[in-house]
Amino acid sequence: MRVRVASRESGLAILQARKVAEALRRAHPHVTVEFIRRSARGDRDAIAPLWQSAEKGLFTRDLTQLLLTGDADLVVHSWKDLPAESMPGTEVAGTLKRADPRDVLLVRRAIAASRPSHLRILTSSPRRAWQIQRSLAELLPWSIDRIEVIPVRGNVPTRLRKLLEGQGDGLVMAKAALDRMLAEADPAERELMRNGVDDLKWMILPLRDFPTAPAQGALAIEIAEARNDMRTLVSSISDEGTRRAVERERARLAEHGGGCHEAIGVTVLEREYGTVVSARGRLSDGSELREWTLESARPLPPPADAATIWPRPDERRAAVRHPRAVTLPRDTDGWWVARADAVPPGAQLDNGFVWAAGPRTWARLAARGIWVHGSSEGLGDTEDPAIDLLAGRPVRWCRLTHGGSDAPGAIATYDVELSLPDDLPGRTHFFWTSGSAFRDALRRFPTIRAGWHACGPGRTFRAIREALGETDRLSVWLDYEQWLEHVRR
Repeated sequence: MRVRVASRESGLAILQARKVAEALRRAHPHVTVEFIRRSARGDRDAIAPLWQSAEKGLFTRDLTQLLLTGDADLVVHSWKDLPAESMPGTEVAGTLKRADPRDVLLVRRAIAASRPSHLRILTSSPRRAWQIQRSLAELLPWSIDRIEVIPVRGNVPTRLRKLLEGQGDGLVMAKAALDRMLAEADPAERELMRNGVDDLKWMILPLRDFPTAPAQGALAIEIAEARNDMRTLVSSISDEGTRRAVERERARLAEHGGGCHEAIGVTVLEREYGTVVSARGRLSDGSELREWTLESARPLPPPADAATIWPRPDERRAAVRHPRAVTLPRDTDGWWVARADAVPPGAQLDNGFVWAAGPRTWARLAARGIWVHGSSEGLGDTEDPAIDLLAGRPVRWCRLTHGGSDAPGAIATYDVELSLPDDLPGRTHFFWTSGSAFRDALRRFPTIRAGWHACGPGRTFRAIREALGETDRLSVWLDYEQWLEHVRR
């Protein structure tokens, strides 16, 4: 069976078409693939800002037409390029497992060394421009007075070259595109990309404050509606989790008009404990959209009286942290930092990549002058940083955390002394920030086992679940504040 697969002519588009072809051949060894490459309107006009165009589907409509004329069987798109309204006569039949949806900020090393108060960032996305002007400054390890946004066009290598030539101080682009080019581009282009990234500093922007274009990192496999044979073929390789997330993201954007001119980002993450939704941007009336929520897959606790929860807001400082005298190794690839004060005074961690547990830790490390490469966003240290391609090698992580942690590669830089109230057995609702704190409390007050327990995702959740077994009395939350709002509603 011959399948004609169409894509744009850029190196990235060709890679994406090859990935779909490989998946088809693995699932159906009898399939042979013919590649068709075409330029799109957006490729032919590389000057005009995309957001100023009233025309939708600048990078997709010309290719979609091939399906309607019968000149192609499938078209592979970057799904984020498809307009919210599909073209009559075609449909998205499936998708592959999504690549990393996050954005990356690349900064010239000379700029990171000189630390200017005025930064010029290359991007043509209204969403990225709006987000970086509001939230980037606190992530950088020096004071920023002004961020200027400079439009940039071109494919991935072209935009990278423009940055290296000094047309801007920094550049924001999709991590999925960088990863694909670094892993799968032709050898000469891959070497150029590798050398370019190695000449730059980079950080992966957190989805909590920088949700991405809906469907970023996902591929759309489009077919003509009448092609039942292609629908059956594509369904066999489609990743339904990716499709669910992308369709939710695109529906949220459509609620606000849709299109690349909207300064709105939406990212949906499916996890074992539930679905995380991040949405942020500027609405047409000038107001701000902001959402960071978890739709839990686990039962939620009933409401509680203020007197029966642990810890109450005034008890959150019950933990006292005692620093240990620790000499950090110099041969570590990466530092995963549980809290900013887990980094001993004077340590700069400049011999490895730095990963923060959450947004507060990132901001506090940056205030100490430490370049942070990314964050687990409060989702736990079981979240994969996924930076090996950017780093150019597998990264071995050393975790700077508290004594009693069971995390692999942990170095205890502080001990936690947790003062528990005598009336803890009388409390009914508990929020735990570490598995060791829970185990200690359970040892001292065994009757709390019957209570309603809550924690963040990741290692703490797994430790409590291991101690309690499968139970409806353990829930997961993105933070203490969201749990508190729920139980005191």
